[in-house]
Order: sequence, then C-alpha cells, then structure tokens
Amino acid sequence: MSDRAKTIMNKLYEENALAKKHNLDNYHSGGGCFHLAYFTNVEGLMWLINDIDESNEPSMDYPTNEDQNCMFGLDLIYLEDDVQTEQIVEILQKYNLMTIDDSYDHTFFYDTFKSGVKKMKAITNQINLANKGGLI
Repeated sequence: MSDRAKTIMNKLYEENALAKKHNLDNYHSGGGCFHLAYFTNVEGLMWLINDIDESNEPSMDYPTNEDQNCMFGLDLIYLEDDVQTEQIVEILQKYNLMTIDDSYDHTFFYDTFKSGVKKMKAITNQINLANKGGLI
C-alpha cells in the first residue's frame, strides 16, 4: 500500500473513531466540504463541526483529534417558523459563547473539539427539551 493510501486510510479511521466516540455523524454539505454533524430534534436544525486554521477559518474537512480548535456552527437559516427561531436564539444567548449574526441565520462558537462537543450537547439538550415540551 502506498504512503498516500495509508494516510487516507488512517485519516478515515481517525474520523470515524472520533465521530463514533462522540455519537456524531459524518456529513457532506456539497462543494467538497465535509463536517462532523450533530442533529437536534428540530427539523432542519443540526450542528456542523470543522477544524479551523490559524485565521479561525473552518477547513473543508473533518476534525481528526480532540485537541484541535474547531468551529461549531448551528445554521438557523432553514427554519421556517420565526417564533421557533426566536426561541432557539434565546436559548443560544443564555450560553454567551455563541456568535449570532444580525439575521440569526448563522450561529457559531470556537473551542477545542473535546470541550466544544460538551457545550454543543448541553445547548442541544436545551433546544430538544424546549421542542419536546412544545415551547418551540
């Protein structure tokens, strides 16, 4: 097996191991962009996770280790119910770590993979509870 093939196989193993360990999915959003994904129970609402470069720009590939700095994005643009969107934004604002643009379309935060996954899941639990309870 060539060195390149070994590198690709090792990377795929690392990606899958990291996704499985944290109950995440591999996701391809098109245009060559790959992410780890975590779904909420709100239709059309999921987190996308990518490692970032030194200028805080997300890569087009999966994070490969728990110590990488990552961007955790929750894209609200596909939500059709404005009241539901506002209620989710209220939950996000409680955490004071989310960057929320003026349109509320693109919310995100930066953290290491390991720490960020914990925060993302805590936020998701609040969103899921509110959605399940009919609050959103």
